[in-house]
Amino acid sequence: MAHDVFISYSVKDKTTADAICATLEANGIRVWIAPRDVMPGSDWGESIIEAIEQSKVMILVFSANSNASPQIKREIERSVNKGVTVVPFRIDDVLPSKTLEYFISTQHWLDAFTPPLEKHLDNLVAILHSIFSKQGGESVAPRLKHPPPQEKEEKAPVHPAPPVHPPDTTITLRVPTKKILEVVLALVVGAALAGGVVWLLVHKGPATQTAAVKKLVPPDGVSTQEASREYFQKGKAAQDVDDKIDLFTKAIELNPKPGYYYIRRGQAYLEKQEYDKALTDLDKAVASIPNSFAVYNLRGLAYDALDRQSQAMTEFNKAISLNPAYAEAFSNRGFVFYENKEYDKALQDYDKAIALDPKLANAYNNRGFLYASQGKVEQALKDYKQAISLDPKLRDAYINRGNLYLRQKQYDAALIDFNKALPLGWRHAITYNARGKVFAAKGDFEWARNDFDQAISLKPDYGEAYKNRGKVYMETGEDEKALNDFTKAIFFNTDLAETYELRGKLYKKRGDDERARYDFDKAKAIK
Repeated sequence: MAHDVFISYSVKDKTTADAICATLEANGIRVWIAPRDVMPGSDWGESIIEAIEQSKVMILVFSANSNASPQIKREIERSVNKGVTVVPFRIDDVLPSKTLEYFISTQHWLDAFTPPLEKHLDNLVAILHSIFSKQGGESVAPRLKHPPPQEKEEKAPVHPAPPVHPPDTTITLRVPTKKILEVVLALVVGAALAGGVVWLLVHKGPATQTAAVKKLVPPDGVSTQEASREYFQKGKAAQDVDDKIDLFTKAIELNPKPGYYYIRRGQAYLEKQEYDKALTDLDKAVASIPNSFAVYNLRGLAYDALDRQSQAMTEFNKAISLNPAYAEAFSNRGFVFYENKEYDKALQDYDKAIALDPKLANAYNNRGFLYASQGKVEQALKDYKQAISLDPKLRDAYINRGNLYLRQKQYDAALIDFNKALPLGWRHAITYNARGKVFAAKGDFEWARNDFDQAISLKPDYGEAYKNRGKVYMETGEDEKALNDFTKAIFFNTDLAETYELRGKLYKKRGDDERARYDFDKAKAIK
């Protein structure tokens, strides 16, 4: 059977695989899927190999199940060796095994673990057609089903037109005065009766209703302090940030005294980018442990993330005064110097941090970022490489190096770095935005839009992601959507000169010279 796509999946994910198959075939894409397409009496292994070799694209239904499947690994290896494009369709929030990572680290990933599945299936159809068109093969035009009704998308603000009132079509009914009085009297009596019922409910309340909140209690035979310590230890061992917060919260509920409980939960809130909550916890930690240099360092990170650099500087200075050998505080203070454009002081702090702790990966990452901003590409790449070798899970180093590769137009190298960064923080909007820029630069607009969508869903006030998605819409001729995105980008980041310029071009294109001139003037003033 002739086919376009081979679906690789674990039998435990058959429901999702069948949904993918049905959607693709409904959109005119020919699919090979086992066991449906294995001919009776034929050898299973030979059928699989032959089907893969004849495919244009392999869709990997990536999950915890497929991640552990030896059969899936063999199918992926065969596909890569035969030059078949692999599209991982990720339905579980898990990291790829070393073997799978080796084969699919450079592939286009489509994250589909957030509901609804149908939205991701529609994206998959569009992306497959994009791949087919680049391969030069024949494929039918996309026939995506209509999306469900949504709230009307916010448009770019315009001068409101005067409201248009409909013609007066009021029908006047003439009712005798006596009848009106009867109706009014009935309403008054009804309201009085209803008021009495409401009074009884409010003042007496239902007999069986209770407002008690369930309080966390330790298991039988376990003291409150022992249970609290157990929750704390589980929180330290947890991998998921939400699990950490939940477990530390239970530990605090049972025993709110230990300051280090608040330190740990504050760190988790920092990781989740909930900075105000982090500060609340870290303030409590400072009250409990006033001489903890680590707490001041963490508070500095929270203030810096909230763009309160002067307070961040105070916190890092305090941490350094309490512990002059605290390399991490020097590295973090160096970044505040960088933000304040005091580049020599930033470099001094980075060098000091590395001298104090030659294995502090983040200091190399920060120094590499400084070098990259100064155009010192080789020095920057050397520092990023060192940072990654010291900490292979340092997401920011992959992102920063990927952005440097992107600026150098080394798109494949950038894509590899961003794909490595994603599993280190699937909920990290910056990574999706960065990878989307690579896809856009390569002309893969469907992939780019999907990544910008992901970034915005994770961080709805992410102005740069709106700007980048707007640029994709401009490329695909969807000017109204682009205009809407540029307006949102300006709302969240009023200093983006490029965004005003882009929106001005769209206004100019549709003949709105007044608004175009305003946007061009704003862009010039910001520059």
